[in-house]
Amino acid sequence: MPDDEETEGGPSGMPLPPPPPGIAMPPPPPPPPLQDEAIESAIDETPPLQSSSNDEEESESNDFQAHWEKRKLDDSVQSSENRDSMYGHIDRISSGQVGTLLDRFSDRFGSELDREIIVLRKKQQQDMLAIKPIVELISAPESDDEEIEEDVDDEFPEFFSIVNELLGNMPEEFVQDFIESDSFELFQNVGEDPSGCDQDTRGEFFTMINSVLGDLPESDINDFVASSGFQVFQRMSELYGE
Repeated sequence: MPDDEETEGGPSGMPLPPPPPGIAMPPPPPPPPLQDEAIESAIDETPPLQSSSNDEEESESNDFQAHWEKRKLDDSVQSSENRDSMYGHIDRISSGQVGTLLDRFSDRFGSELDREIIVLRKKQQQDMLAIKPIVELISAPESDDEEIEEDVDDEFPEFFSIVNELLGNMPEEFVQDFIESDSFELFQNVGEDPSGCDQDTRGEFFTMINSVLGDLPESDINDFVASSGFQVFQRMSELYGE
């Protein structure tokens, strides 16, 4: 066995020389790990990292897929609603039911709009009646008292004088329009002899004057109603008003 120890000591079979004094030999290196232990160590270290990465990717994939599925569902519903609205509008166009904005407004608020128009027209009519109260309200009650009729007949010339003065105080434009109208000829004929006019002429004259006075400005009508001449006018209306 000495031969074997010498062979293991050096390359030429000679033993290794002793180390120099004062220098300690380093410890021998640890034995290399076995192959099975290295594989187990590698498996123990790497799988946790890979598992965590795979879990994150799977979580992100699941989240994105959930959002994508929700978005596709929302887009599908919205697309369906838009398509139905578009087709419905096309159907209304083809059937002539679209109409204008006013038509739609009338369909929605037609009853209230009609009511407002009616109320407005009624108010306009009431305003016109306020401007022309004499024309609208005067009526001719029947009277069989001949004595009263003869007394009233005597007031016809006075009635003409009142009307003649009233119209003479109107603005120039109003007077000019009345002179150029067809009614002025009757006014002239009555003015030549008011007391000699027959009943038909007087009735025609009163009707014409009643219409002319109704066209006066409201302030002039109020002034005439407040005057003493209006009482004569009322008595004439009882005889010649229609």
